[in-house]
Amino acid sequence: MSEKIFAAIITHGELACALAEVAENLTVAEVPLHCYSTKILSSEEIIDRLEKEIERESPQKVLLFVDLIGGGCWIIANKLKKNNDNINIIAGVNVPMIISFMINFKRLTWAELLEKVAGDAQKGVVIR
Repeated sequence: MSEKIFAAIITHGELACALAEVAENLTVAEVPLHCYSTKILSSEEIIDRLEKEIERESPQKVLLFVDLIGGGCWIIANKLKKNNDNINIIAGVNVPMIISFMINFKRLTWAELLEKVAGDAQKGVVIR
């Protein structure tokens, strides 16, 4: 994909930056992963910072990874999406999801990438 992508992880606690760090250690980080924690910033601060970063970078596509569907991070992401049709949100963020994003974003269309990332996240959850 040749479009400019903006990706951010929004989570409770310190999970977002930990996931970004793991992904950057395991892959070649060609897309910066911005990380936000509701433990550190208020919802309003996260929204404000993301709006400014997205406006400054002017990406064609935005992907927001959140930890829990229906939770505060999900609500933050949906408030951002309300004002920007280029935003997609994926809930249930985990390491396989972020790694899949990092290694597949260049070779797949946007729709294929979203499906691949969500599918790989599910495959990463195993009961044995």
